[in-house]
Amino acid sequence: MLRSISAAFAVSLLGLGACQPAPTATTPRQVRSVGYGHVTVYPNYAELTVDAAFTRPRLKDAVAEVQRVVDQVLAVSKRYAPGRDDVRVSSTSSNKEFSYVKGKEVFTGFNSTQSVTVRINDLRQLSPYLEQLLATPISRIKDLSYGHSQADSLRREADVLALADAVKTADKLCAALHVKRGAVLEVSDSSSPESSNTNGYRPAADIELYSKSFGGQGFKMSPELLRFDSQCSLSSALE
Repeated sequence: MLRSISAAFAVSLLGLGACQPAPTATTPRQVRSVGYGHVTVYPNYAELTVDAAFTRPRLKDAVAEVQRVVDQVLAVSKRYAPGRDDVRVSSTSSNKEFSYVKGKEVFTGFNSTQSVTVRINDLRQLSPYLEQLLATPISRIKDLSYGHSQADSLRREADVLALADAVKTADKLCAALHVKRGAVLEVSDSSSPESSNTNGYRPAADIELYSKSFGGQGFKMSPELLRFDSQCSLSSALE
């Protein structure tokens, strides 16, 4: 009888021990800071898309006219963009076209459109190339944008500058609080694509060619600077 009571008492103690809360780890004192970095460079290439579009009563005539113009565009483009992947036909479409006459839908012909995307790696050749394009019966120059071939390296450079700025900010905070910054606990960063301003987008220009009269003054394009922005968050322990 005594052995049974002792065993029951031991089980009760074990159960009581299991109900006790486990000790919790204390969160270390830390300082958090944010740093910013940016790199500004001139672009070293341009990309654009050239459209050729015609509407004719017969589909085969519209397609033939578009193909004739596209062949001219390809011939001109390959002189200024000789790389294997610098010139490519990006899209082709053919559709029926309608217009409204006195409130009624009227069939006006078949529309055929073809687009050629071109990358110009020597920006000194961009203006002469555009002038040559304007001598052909193209319909539109669109999505003209600028970039840099070393964009990945420039983004990483901006990341490093942002991290250094975050460390500098953390050290200033610690100095103001009369404490010493310890080990780094966490780092996170976010970099932006190249842009000509701080809004984080690559601007693109469209040139509608309703009239090709430029007064004989030529065609000049002035690219803006590209800016790579980065933001870094840093958490450090306090000693």
